[in-house]
Amino acid sequence: MSQIREIKEANNIVEVISEKIRLDSSGINFRACCPFHGEKTPSFFVNPGLQRYRCFGCGANGDVLDFLQNFEGVTFYEALKTLADRCGIALKEFQRTKDDEERETLLEILNLAKEYYHFLLTKHEVGQVGRDYLQNRGCNVESIKIFQLGIATNSWDSLLKYLHQKKNYSLDLIEKTGLIIKGRNGGYYDRFRERLIFPLKNHRGQVVGFSGRLLSQSAKEAKYINSPETMLYHKSKMLYGYSELFREIKKAEQVIVVEGEFDMISSAQAHVNNVVAIKGSALTQDQVTLLARVAKTIILSLDADDAGVKATERAIEIVKEKGIDLKVINLKHLASLSEEDKVKDPDELAREKPKVWREAVESAESAYEFLMSHALDLYDPKTPDGKRKIINRLAPILETIDHAVEKEFYLQKLSAALNVKESLLKEDINKFGQKKAGAITAEKPVTKEEFASKNSKSYQERNEEYLLFLLFSFQADLIKDKAAALTDFEFRSNGFKQILEKLLIFNGNFDLQRFAAALAEDLKKSLMDALLNPDHEQNSKENDLEKEWQSVLSKVKKESLRYEIAQINDEISKLDSSLQRTPDEESKLDQLLTLIVQKQSAIKKLN
Repeated sequence: MSQIREIKEANNIVEVISEKIRLDSSGINFRACCPFHGEKTPSFFVNPGLQRYRCFGCGANGDVLDFLQNFEGVTFYEALKTLADRCGIALKEFQRTKDDEERETLLEILNLAKEYYHFLLTKHEVGQVGRDYLQNRGCNVESIKIFQLGIATNSWDSLLKYLHQKKNYSLDLIEKTGLIIKGRNGGYYDRFRERLIFPLKNHRGQVVGFSGRLLSQSAKEAKYINSPETMLYHKSKMLYGYSELFREIKKAEQVIVVEGEFDMISSAQAHVNNVVAIKGSALTQDQVTLLARVAKTIILSLDADDAGVKATERAIEIVKEKGIDLKVINLKHLASLSEEDKVKDPDELAREKPKVWREAVESAESAYEFLMSHALDLYDPKTPDGKRKIINRLAPILETIDHAVEKEFYLQKLSAALNVKESLLKEDINKFGQKKAGAITAEKPVTKEEFASKNSKSYQERNEEYLLFLLFSFQADLIKDKAAALTDFEFRSNGFKQILEKLLIFNGNFDLQRFAAALAEDLKKSLMDALLNPDHEQNSKENDLEKEWQSVLSKVKKESLRYEIAQINDEISKLDSSLQRTPDEESKLDQLLTLIVQKQSAIKKLN
């Protein structure tokens, strides 16, 4: 047995996937909303017997290695190494590519840098300025430890010397991590100097970059600088605190999104642990995809300025595709704070009034209510000009609400706020929708019927697939006997004949996992398509298994016989077209006519 196969068999796909997303039992399968595309109705199925997954929405499918590669966005080697470590198998056979080796080395360098910065902050005398700063910011020792905060000295090359001279990493590789910069004279220097350091980790908990907060008040530099885009670090995918607080987010099934590292840390210290920070004010598609795996609700706590409002508007569309709720914490409208107590950000509120911050999270309003309140604050709802501007601002947002009852609720609320008839408001909203539709020019869309004709299987192929599903739904000791009834006709579906041949020679008590493990990859996929189809499972639940088997078996056999008759008729037509037939051709014609009679008779017996 190859080591790759050994590692796959040592990792149960249901256990691995359930560590990443929630799986619910569904007959012989497990199902979930697909982590690879947005959906509200689960179409992602995992079969423990086949040790494979399949999404009937987007078509994603494969084994446990495929899942990790696609879900985590890692290479084959990284996925294999993760699974090997998970089950305690030491990798021996697999040869890493140059890219694999480089990625691993860069991760080593970044992790060493994290430890170096953290040591300076927590153990070295040069870290005192950083410890004092953090104490003044209300950041406790536990947070420093959990988030591995560090400090960079004012030296131009202290980290460079540590990594290059002491740890023997090449300057070229260190530069690729973004930790050092090449100067005009060809020399190198540290990117982060005299700054508090925040290690930036990916969703797997690996350090991929850093953020540095300026400590000197007099320095004429940007307050924050971040690692540049590298092979490992991508700003659009970064969620600060996600890996450390993953369990809390998953448990709460909702996540608060804030703008800065201190916002996130102070929130966690105020016992609001289901929180992450983004770089900037805009929530990206990649970030929402990651959060949608574990959260049903995203709560934004961004600045209530124009940038924060635009970010909320963009987030509505992104979140909508994933089928999750979007809420907003509006710090300016907190009823529990007097005008003189107003705070500028979650960091300040969580530090000074942790109870109020917890209440703010609990009372978060929908994104639509937030945008409506902002528009009403921005323009005067009592003047005709103000009403027009408010409607123009909100129409593009309200027009996108799919749920009729939800849309009606906000229209009623806006109607009351503007003191205008709801019917007139609807008229304006509908006009905007019509303008939007008229502005879109595209190719003629493919109709549902056209899509079905191009992508669906034939009547016979669907029945054959369902028959295979029913076959493997019987008790293990009956499966081979039932399979014997399928040997006397040709399957139209690719691979089904070979699957049956393998089944009939299977030794010992039938076990789906052992049986599937011996199949070629294309046969596994064919079997998976049949066994994981949710329509098959629903049909079988509604009917007696034996009766359903006999009914579908009869349909498949009759259709198979009709197909054979059609092929025979083609041969007869060719012979009939010959003006002078040879004795052999006459004999062949008689045989074919007799064969048609036999097959027609067989169809009658099945009726």
